[in-house]
Amino acid sequence: MNHKYFIFALLFIVALAACDDGDGKSTNVNNVNNVNNVNNVNNGDCGAPGDAGPRFGQTTDRFELRAGEGWRVFSGRIWDGAPPDPFAETAREGQCRLLESAQSFCDPPCEWGTEVCIDGTCEPYPGLRAAGALTLTGVAAEPVTVNPDEFGNYTWDSPNPFTVERLTVAAAGGDVPAFTLEACAPPAITPVSDWSALMEARAPGEDVTLTWSAPAAGARVYLRMTTGIGTHGGVSPVEVECEGPDTGALTLPGAYLDELYADGWSCGECGDNTLRRYFAAETTAGDATLQLRVMSETTFWFRP
Repeated sequence: MNHKYFIFALLFIVALAACDDGDGKSTNVNNVNNVNNVNNVNNGDCGAPGDAGPRFGQTTDRFELRAGEGWRVFSGRIWDGAPPDPFAETAREGQCRLLESAQSFCDPPCEWGTEVCIDGTCEPYPGLRAAGALTLTGVAAEPVTVNPDEFGNYTWDSPNPFTVERLTVAAAGGDVPAFTLEACAPPAITPVSDWSALMEARAPGEDVTLTWSAPAAGARVYLRMTTGIGTHGGVSPVEVECEGPDTGALTLPGAYLDELYADGWSCGECGDNTLRRYFAAETTAGDATLQLRVMSETTFWFRP
């Protein structure tokens, strides 16, 4: 199956999501847990796999639920192979790491949306595999059936108010065997201070510590910061990725922020960064390691 147009659409949607204008669809979500399939893993009833340190490089075969007041968005995909990654870790401090992509030139140019240029070679994105119909329980008053599209993408959303407490995803099976994952939902994140103002006031080389009230036991947090190039579907030269247990605080290393913004913003008007609190569960189905992640999130804005 040719997946080129699917990947193009996927990257376009990601770019648009990064430009969300704060209308509420990027400010609160829920969490993740596990249930009956071989090797289902989580930390207790409501938790996420991982220890006190950052857990980078988690499986990309993932299903996610983002939910806020009056909206819920579910999405997921199972890759048929590892997606190419133009980034390499060049430094790590605390819960964060610095990622850099080598400036690379491909002639002829790579096909946008289906390939990425790495070390002078156009690396193709793999296609997707389906696991049959998914039954979502706990995301609406009645169970919801989500079928994959022609490429293998799973998507569902609802604008109706509904409080998610626990989500169960049961797959009927297809290219990937049947599986079940279950997760509970984390509370909303409430910043203690104005994070955008902290970023604006930062001096060169100065760290920024984001703090929030009421850390959730067993939950983890995730943040990936990019520039205008990255928010518009391109590959930024530098990104900052942070992950770790929810302690109520996350320190962004000043040296990493200096590197991130060394060349300014480059393009576009978007300047949002989204911190996500999540619970997660994992299982194996055939040769795939699958994760269910439910998130709450809050967005702060900064464009140098």
